[in-house]
Amino acid sequence: MIVDVHTHLPSHRGTVPEDEMLTETTMRSGQTVQLTNSIANYYGDMSPVDKTFIFGIAPRPWRSEEFVTKQAGWEEGLNHNDIASLTAKANPDKTIPFMSLHPLDPNWEDEYDRCVGDLGCKGIKLGPNYQDFDPLSPEAFRMFARLEHDGIPIIFHQGTSPMTEAPLTYAHPLTTEKVAMAFPKLKMVLAHLAHPWQVDCISAVRKHPNMWCDVSAQFYRPYSFWEAMLKFHEWGSTQYILFASDWPVTRPQDNIDALRGLNKFAKDHHLPGIPEDEIEGIINRDALDILGVD
Repeated sequence: MIVDVHTHLPSHRGTVPEDEMLTETTMRSGQTVQLTNSIANYYGDMSPVDKTFIFGIAPRPWRSEEFVTKQAGWEEGLNHNDIASLTAKANPDKTIPFMSLHPLDPNWEDEYDRCVGDLGCKGIKLGPNYQDFDPLSPEAFRMFARLEHDGIPIIFHQGTSPMTEAPLTYAHPLTTEKVAMAFPKLKMVLAHLAHPWQVDCISAVRKHPNMWCDVSAQFYRPYSFWEAMLKFHEWGSTQYILFASDWPVTRPQDNIDALRGLNKFAKDHHLPGIPEDEIEGIINRDALDILGVD
């Protein structure tokens, strides 16, 4: 089974009007990323995988009108959690909605209840840097305590960001490791191998049985990707990597092809290879079973 544990919301429910098409070039270091897309675009790109997790990112309560991801093509009054649920309902056998909350929002527990009880959310996505909250704060720990009690896994954004207002220390794996120590039964995924801190990511996930990481948004920096994967192999830690794409920044098929192309890259550049069974293990790892998502 191929499970994409890291996909974002389509910006539009239906076809994107020509005058609303948006692209950007920062995320992929100069390569173009299509920021506007539809539910049909989403499921077209998800065809190579069996299951997907989908989520938005909750805005900062003091700037609630500023969405972290684009959602201009949806009806007014829907928030990111509604959109995750509605997109999942378009193909409920394939897609599992995750919620996103902000621990400094005074109403987060009400939204938590609505997401789990009404929207069918099975996990949560948090980007402490994007959301500008300290993951070691009392407010965050209060949320983590409830998530641990309820058995709900977290996908944390980890690593760098092009946003100038996103504190990097809030998304560093050595910061997040302190969360793992405080909540040893709280399952969590460190997104993007915590690039460019992949070595720190290895140090965290191999140490804590409740931590994994995902491989999203790596392949378009080929040497960095190969180097990180070789280090995970040498430290005996590729079994802690889950498959992910970071759609729409990249598509699942691009990530599958790049993982299977790692050894060609290594051979072409006279570098050490990575065992094919470990690569296939990443692609086919059953994240639903690992994270307890039914």
